[in-house]
Amino acid sequence: MSGQTSPPAPVREQDLHALVDEQLDAQRRAEVEAWLADNPAEAARVAEWRTHRDILRTLLDPILDEPLPQRLIDVGKGASWLAAWKLPAAAIAILVLGLAGGWLARGLLESPSDRAMAQLPERAATAYRVFAVEVRHPVEVAASDQDHLVTWLTRRMGHRVSAPDLRAQGYTLVGGRLLAGRTGPACQLMYEDRSGKRITAYIAENPANEQTAFRFREEKGVATFYWLDGPLGYALSGELRREELLAIAEQVYQQLRF
Repeated sequence: MSGQTSPPAPVREQDLHALVDEQLDAQRRAEVEAWLADNPAEAARVAEWRTHRDILRTLLDPILDEPLPQRLIDVGKGASWLAAWKLPAAAIAILVLGLAGGWLARGLLESPSDRAMAQLPERAATAYRVFAVEVRHPVEVAASDQDHLVTWLTRRMGHRVSAPDLRAQGYTLVGGRLLAGRTGPACQLMYEDRSGKRITAYIAENPANEQTAFRFREEKGVATFYWLDGPLGYALSGELRREELLAIAEQVYQQLRF
């Protein structure tokens, strides 16, 4: 029917980048910001991007005000062909140095929580893919020895580890195992429902000792919600719909807060 207002287009990754870069028109900006208000994990990610943008502007804006080097002016006025020939090489060198400097500065611009988060979902999803399909050896310590499992993992992680009770969500504990993390030990807890579908909780060290909101990543059919909470980082992975996995992740989060 005429006169009806079309629903806003879905918010995609490029919309978030355009928002940070201030490239959206007023209407689209309002739609994206309204969507972020309902998605706090994505809003936190956008806030971090804006912080990095502001840092880069502070560092690089003064360079734009610097005068053009005299040697470049001389080339423009008809300097020798040799000087003109050297210009492209100099430009390439400047570009290479700039890229290298940017890569090195990346470590300075990243906060400790950024570094802690960087590989968390990828490692969790990889561990899920490797062990969730195992039939005979999905875990090192079975749920039948749960007390030993959590005591062992707590000792190796150096922080208290517990196995959330997800029976109300339809999942029972299979067991767990010790893994190698980015900076030290990590561990995985595995759960399955009556149909045999499995989900895993990946726990790793968080040297930043910071807290973040939930973040979401999906790759090759594996969905992961992940977050930092004090000394540890957590990631829940499974081949589930985002809404279904989020409901379970919220239960895990509530039970793991000590």
